[in-house]
Amino acid sequence: MYVIDVNTMFGGGSENDYDLSLNTLLAALDGHQVAGALSYSLRGVHYDPRTGNRESIAAARAYPHLIPLATLDLREYLGWEDELAACLQQGVRVFRFFPQIQGWTVASRFFQQVLARLRGAGVVLVFSIAEGGFAGWGAAEEIANVTADVGLPVILTDTYYNNMAEVISLMQHCPHLYAETNWLATVGAVEVMAEEVGAHRLLFGSAAPLRPMQKALNEVLESALSAEDKAAILGGNAIRLLKIAPDALAGRPQLTSLEPQRFAEPIIDIHSHLGYWRCPVRQERYDPTQMLARMRRFGITRSVLSSYEGMRYDMETANRAVASAIEGHPELLGYVELNPHQLAASCAEMDRYFQLPNFVGVEVELIHTVHPTASPEVKQLTAEIARRGKPVLFMAASRDDAAVMRDLARANPSLPIILAHGIDVHWARVIADTPNLYVEFCASRPNNHDIRDSLALLGPERVLFGSDQTLLSVGAAVGLYWDAGLTPFERRLILSENARRIFDLRSP
Repeated sequence: MYVIDVNTMFGGGSENDYDLSLNTLLAALDGHQVAGALSYSLRGVHYDPRTGNRESIAAARAYPHLIPLATLDLREYLGWEDELAACLQQGVRVFRFFPQIQGWTVASRFFQQVLARLRGAGVVLVFSIAEGGFAGWGAAEEIANVTADVGLPVILTDTYYNNMAEVISLMQHCPHLYAETNWLATVGAVEVMAEEVGAHRLLFGSAAPLRPMQKALNEVLESALSAEDKAAILGGNAIRLLKIAPDALAGRPQLTSLEPQRFAEPIIDIHSHLGYWRCPVRQERYDPTQMLARMRRFGITRSVLSSYEGMRYDMETANRAVASAIEGHPELLGYVELNPHQLAASCAEMDRYFQLPNFVGVEVELIHTVHPTASPEVKQLTAEIARRGKPVLFMAASRDDAAVMRDLARANPSLPIILAHGIDVHWARVIADTPNLYVEFCASRPNNHDIRDSLALLGPERVLFGSDQTLLSVGAAVGLYWDAGLTPFERRLILSENARRIFDLRSP
């Protein structure tokens, strides 16, 4: 079975120090048995479209399993028709546009001129609906409306839990729309999309090498879809839509298994949740049945969990529900959810649930409780947590709070603080000399480069595994850590031994 990735890139840039070179992309494709890919030069997006388009075309000529994506920056205006004609003359049949990054709109009269020029050219258009990060509704509908009468297929990249409902509704009414899968990271998201719009409308994408390719593959492979539907999403649909000739894939690897990649080592998941999620997922609420099934599938022996309800609405009700849900399930351990707005009640919750042997820590996610990390209340609550001697899973209020977290940890040196949802190299440098700060990397749009950068600065003794189920896919988290290229020694520590030590867990 051939896998075709419709969302890859290569090049450099000033926003990070990751290796996103063409060679890195090619190695990722080969290493994951991906036969072909649509790819664009980052130079064309962020600096010079003409030179970037030449790089994309040259890469495809050197490596026929690559299909060039060309782009235009409408802000330039001068020479746009000549550049479009040159790309078409050189065989480009897929155009990707970046209006949000570049600062123009698809609703403009100018873009209508571009679309008129492409009408009848037999090309495919690609747009991101969440360029540069999380985004709300509106972008997908604007693209759908503008392209409705052009007669060209449109691939929407970056559908995720926040805009997924809008994309489903649009695709049900707009047959020219297709969705790419890289950000479908919520539990069962690929299945939901396939059921609502048809598996034949989904195309595999990874955003590699910026994002981990195995994470994107596992999202499709772990689904309960039929083998035929998985094969269609992973490659068959793209081959049909893009009219990829068999000769272009001659000698390329084929995927040999439809099972998701998993580790041989046992895993302890230190970041999971029960509760209700405000997005298109099959609601499991406080029934751990499916969570336990996913744990068994991926070799997870323990999960430490809290309730999302405790972050967003009522911590006391949520903690009671968690206690009830995990009772009788030795594989499940509880976090006491806390809220710095409610200091006395938080202390009472710790004192109540720490009497139970299956509550092993606390969770504080300030981004949800909307509380500044450097506040007196957070400092006081952290001291109360430290006094009770249990670890804390902690999410700072801002991505700029590395120094604040370092100071908080130094003020409570005996308290293990696990930073939730990952950090980058800049955070790692700030906290490197603070040994009671740890990190796990679950995220809907994670980065395997950050794991390697953090390992180099913190060492494997300070990194743990987290999945964020029942919101996020366990397979996606496994794929993320897989693409970090962990050594056997790193896997042993990160996947289970660090958690066992920090939470004082006996072997199952």
